[in-house]
Amino acid sequence: MARTVTAASALLIGALSAAGALAQTPLPGGATEVPGPTGAPTPPVSPIVPELGTEPFGYFLERGQPITDRPRPELDPLGVRAGSFFIYPRLELDQVYNDNVFASGSNRDSDLITVISPSFDVKSNWSAHALNMQAGISAGRYWDNTSENYLDAFVGGDGRYDITRNLAAFAVARYERLHEERDSPDNPGFAVGGAAEPVEIDAYTARAGVISRGLRIGYQADVGLRREDYHDVDRVGGGTLDQDARDLNTYLANLRVSYEFAPRYEAFIRGSVNRRVYDEDDPGGFSRDSKGFRAAVGATIDLTGVTFAEVYVGYVLQDYDDSDLGSISGVDFGGRLVWNVTQLTSIAANVDRRVQDSNTVALLASGGSALSPGYLRTNVGVSVDHELLRNVLITGRVGFQHDDYENIDRDDDRIDIGAGIRYSLTRNFYLGASYTYSHRSSDGDSAGGDFNRNLFLVRLGAQL
Repeated sequence: MARTVTAASALLIGALSAAGALAQTPLPGGATEVPGPTGAPTPPVSPIVPELGTEPFGYFLERGQPITDRPRPELDPLGVRAGSFFIYPRLELDQVYNDNVFASGSNRDSDLITVISPSFDVKSNWSAHALNMQAGISAGRYWDNTSENYLDAFVGGDGRYDITRNLAAFAVARYERLHEERDSPDNPGFAVGGAAEPVEIDAYTARAGVISRGLRIGYQADVGLRREDYHDVDRVGGGTLDQDARDLNTYLANLRVSYEFAPRYEAFIRGSVNRRVYDEDDPGGFSRDSKGFRAAVGATIDLTGVTFAEVYVGYVLQDYDDSDLGSISGVDFGGRLVWNVTQLTSIAANVDRRVQDSNTVALLASGGSALSPGYLRTNVGVSVDHELLRNVLITGRVGFQHDDYENIDRDDDRIDIGAGIRYSLTRNFYLGASYTYSHRSSDGDSAGGDFNRNLFLVRLGAQL
């Protein structure tokens, strides 16, 4: 049963880690985080599981462990034991310098931001089944631009029921209170008529399914839903900027079937269907409801954790109900590579594509047309992690993002380059720092504007 329990446990940990990344991270999009584990470790008496990550609302990618995710028994927090559960409290205090708060191409405004992020994880320690919970807040306070202050929060839980030795059922539920970053292409902007403060979002996610592992033929089937509720904000120049047209319900069903044709060599086929339903038409009078699917074939190679690779290729389509909006389609490709070059250095690379709906208000604010339903986004990222000393981890990251808008003449390219360091003073205290340079260029008749930005962060963290 150990193999099945391990895979399913990691599945759930990965699901919640990915879902909560935005809520737990105080930095604007594209910033390089301080290296080190982002979640609570597995309780010491439980089996160590491989890391699992996920494409947003998609399939899970099992991978080898890079340097920064490896257990360090002499430095990892022990947690507080409460019966058959472990509780891992954590508190982080960040000081951030942002030299372009509103991601503007001109009239740059810099500021210091103090961010306080308390959180905790509760993990069960049972021989079978599992029940876990996570919660936290992230409060950001700007020294000068106080209208940009935010208070993000999240709370979630997950459970696993071991049906047989090779079959488990799982469920995940999560609530997040988020804010939309100023560097997002869907942000309404800060010009006259734009948003005078960050747009707040309530997001509700639920997912349930079954997973079969440990046999030559494996499968995962699940269904999920996500509700996004955007709050109205004050408009620059007076009045209210209505965000109700962005309120969205997404329904999703996935199926993945794999075949292990040799030890640690696996081929798979996967497919997913989705339905996106908005509460109301957008200000242009268009219905942005849509249906879509993704289908791909791929393979994974796992050389005992030293090298892990997954690659896939297929097709993605999102078809909008309003014929004036049309559809977004293209080749679906991607993958993930983790290469532990030495015992002290890891290289990771990832590629993925997805269809993103656009925000009509943001398009009109940039001089674009409301006729664009969205864009096909391609992400490419490479990171290098190194253990300089047992208690000192350093990382370097490069990310590239391309957004290809449908029905209008606009293409956005963005690059983020950063480096970070984490110094563990003791098991309970650590220091960190990071730097990130970001640049976005937007081309075409409906271009959204260029910007560049520098972010500096220092962190003090405490954990039990």
